[in-house]
Amino acid sequence: MEDPRGGAARRPGAPLTAHERALLERLCAGAWPGAPQARAQLPAARWGGKDHDGDACFLVDVAPGAGLPDIPPHGGGPIATLDVVDGSEALGLLELWVRDGRLHSVDYSTFAETAATALPEMDQLAGP
Repeated sequence: MEDPRGGAARRPGAPLTAHERALLERLCAGAWPGAPQARAQLPAARWGGKDHDGDACFLVDVAPGAGLPDIPPHGGGPIATLDVVDGSEALGLLELWVRDGRLHSVDYSTFAETAATALPEMDQLAGP
């Protein structure tokens, strides 16, 4: 995977880009059960790679241990979502997924027939 900041190939464990970090912080800013634990994991969050080539989603790597609290289990599906909009047009959902008590991935699910190739801009996010 090419580094979006230019240069060599990006490897899991690399820092998140400023945009990826801002999206992750916004997803963790809500008041949902587990949000305080998710926010506590943010400083340790790194880029974890891609689940699928060609889309805008990315994995998040938070190493176990290091005194970080686990995010409590929930009923399945994304733990937090934000609407992605362009004016009054709904474009999709930005989703935060958790696995084994750790931040796991940020997915951008569009309402279009094809996967998004770029993450939404911050001003396109609606919701808490």
